[in-house]
Amino acid sequence: MSLGHARQRSNSAKGSSIRSDVKFQIPTPSITPQNDEFAFQPCAATASFLLYAQGNVIYCLHHDTLAIERKFERHREDVSWISTDNVSERGAGRLVLSYDTGSTAIVWDLLTGDEVARFASYEQIRVATWMRNGNVAFGEC
Repeated sequence: MSLGHARQRSNSAKGSSIRSDVKFQIPTPSITPQNDEFAFQPCAATASFLLYAQGNVIYCLHHDTLAIERKFERHREDVSWISTDNVSERGAGRLVLSYDTGSTAIVWDLLTGDEVARFASYEQIRVATWMRNGNVAFGEC
């Protein structure tokens, strides 16, 4: 049997018969947009909050009601990604790291909205992860 062709069997009252080859058309591939129109928005979550970015503003929402708790507005460029500290004893869902297209990383206190630390990088950072001791590790993956 070749791709695009199939034999179908049908049962009739007198017995089974084989129909001639039926040609199936292979679906055409869908056209994927080449722009960022359908790109994912940066987001992260803790046990209590959902965070997502629109442009250079990060919104902090309660996970059960989606009511806006606060906004983080100290980035000058669009936010690229967000990482929450859900593993360390110190942070435990309280610390959030965000990184923007201007190569600036900001650590936020999620409960107060204060900026804890700010970092500038010379190369683009693509990933960050929180360690059990409360430190954060950056990478260029």
